[in-house]
Amino acid sequence: MVYLTANPNVTSSLLFRADILFDSEGLMQTPEEKEEAFGTRGNTENETQNSSSAPKSAMDIQGFKLIRTVVRRLIPRNPALDKPLEQTCLFYTSNGAFPKNTGFSDQKERLLLIYLPHVESIEEMPFYHPALRGLAYLYDFHITPEGSESGSLSLHFLPFTPEIPNRLERTLLMIHGINVKMSRNWVYQPGITNGADKNPEKDNLIPRHRVQNTYTRLKAQYASDLCSRWAEKTDPVKHVFEDLAITAFLLELWRSMYGVNPPLESPNDNADTARFPGFVDVACGNGVLVHVLIMEGYSGWGKRLVEKIYIPKPFADVADLQGIKTEIHTGDFAADTFIISNHADELTVWTPLMAALACPTSPLPFISIPCCSHSLLGARFRYPPPRREKRKGENEENEGQDEHDPSEQNAQPASGDLRALRAAKEHEKTEDGHLKSQYGSLTAKTMSIAEEAGYEVEKTLLRIPSTRNMGVIGGRRRVAEEWKKTYQGGSQASPTESMERDGAEKTQKIMSIIEEECIKDGGLELAARKWIERAQTLTKEEAKPDKAHGS
Repeated sequence: MVYLTANPNVTSSLLFRADILFDSEGLMQTPEEKEEAFGTRGNTENETQNSSSAPKSAMDIQGFKLIRTVVRRLIPRNPALDKPLEQTCLFYTSNGAFPKNTGFSDQKERLLLIYLPHVESIEEMPFYHPALRGLAYLYDFHITPEGSESGSLSLHFLPFTPEIPNRLERTLLMIHGINVKMSRNWVYQPGITNGADKNPEKDNLIPRHRVQNTYTRLKAQYASDLCSRWAEKTDPVKHVFEDLAITAFLLELWRSMYGVNPPLESPNDNADTARFPGFVDVACGNGVLVHVLIMEGYSGWGKRLVEKIYIPKPFADVADLQGIKTEIHTGDFAADTFIISNHADELTVWTPLMAALACPTSPLPFISIPCCSHSLLGARFRYPPPRREKRKGENEENEGQDEHDPSEQNAQPASGDLRALRAAKEHEKTEDGHLKSQYGSLTAKTMSIAEEAGYEVEKTLLRIPSTRNMGVIGGRRRVAEEWKKTYQGGSQASPTESMERDGAEKTQKIMSIIEEECIKDGGLELAARKWIERAQTLTKEEAKPDKAHGS
């Protein structure tokens, strides 16, 4: 119930989240406290307002004592249709005095949670909320005569009118069903009382409300125009809203890294604000992401009057490029350029390598959102799951088996029944299961390559309408620290002989990674030739708007 209090979007698709305005236990963070914790306070155009709301008065209930009070604000997905709603959430527990009419003489504990909307009439109630003055959950935990433990959950409500409309009845049954389903599958974690998302990789880099607020603004500003002018055969709804969600994350990520909003052309324009170094969107596809970022004032390029074939510099150095008619690019990006690799397919694993090779002394920051799995030579390839250390107490019966055997990945259930298949799908959602999936293995490979290239790598689950929603980010913390020193009172160090020597060593290390990866394909020269052959097939095709060639 604590989790659902912090995440009402689980019970309604019309809600984004709940912003916590007050928690008597101080465990659930307010938006301001989240921004302070993430270090993002003070670097956005619309500073989060200090939010406070007095809770509704708690009532005395026979047999219960109040243990916690939370005030939350429900945030709708579409603020143009629905308004936010504030609620007081009252947590009670039994004080040992059980009323006789409960029917449970052997009760051990009773838990009660009451939601009180801050409205006075039914006309004030938004569409996404049941038309009720109050809603309560009561959980009775007791011991049966046979000695087994069990519990019962009941839903209680106070309507505005004596009649119960069909819609309200359906809504209450749905809410009750969600609670029962979650209770049956919930894995209790001691100490988790702050309502945080069960997945630690969600909202772990940028506060959730920052990204969702920016997405709401972008959607209202750009979505209708982009969809109405869509010129491709693909579904505009899928592409437009996904790219707007990625744009929202990038804008907030860059504000946290560079402290820029809006970006300035020159650092002299404001002594406390840095300039944005520019971005490049490789494999930019239809160019929507580039278009919106530029419209937001961030300089960069991708599919902006430019279309080039990417030939990695290590391949270009050993291969014959005479047969390629289209202009090529070897990844020689300007210093500090932020690289975006969104569903870049053939360029996914290359992304950290091209970023590091572009400036070995100060590797370029990047974000990679993996999709389809390819090897360094551009061919479709399924990476084996990464090796993991055995957990304490794990048996040794599989000792000696090849953990990299791709034939064991996503093995089909032996029984072949639907229940076994569902169990396998649920296992994929766990850490070990995710790593054994093709997408998890590709993500792990991208991170591994980046770490070998010297990056401090982070990953985050992006809130985008796609199952390919893992973001791999390299260089975020280092760049943020360097930018702060450079443009907020410090000075950027000039290149030295030791830095140049360090750069040469890093280049050699990256080349070693590439050569090692190409061994299975016959070596660097053969891999380069195969990459060039694929590039030539692309140049012979007519331009296809949806083909992500790599800008």
